[in-house]
Amino acid sequence: MKYLFEIDDRSKTGKNVLPLLKDLSKNGKGIDYLSEEEAEDRFLCMLIKEGLKSGLASKKRVLAKLGISEI
Repeated sequence: MKYLFEIDDRSKTGKNVLPLLKDLSKNGKGIDYLSEEEAEDRFLCMLIKEGLKSGLASKKRVLAKLGISEI
């Protein structure tokens, strides 16, 4: 089972716990430290890989699923 925590780095508690979590993510294989952007990128990558496996991958479909309009 995996857990996802959202930590506000502007709060006192968040500032105290972030260095510990960053250190644990460097030393262990069970903890990943991801910024919000990295988490979104990982999710987007998963959608693209699933689409490639099904043969239905296209930039337009993935962006539409995420609710992003193509520029």
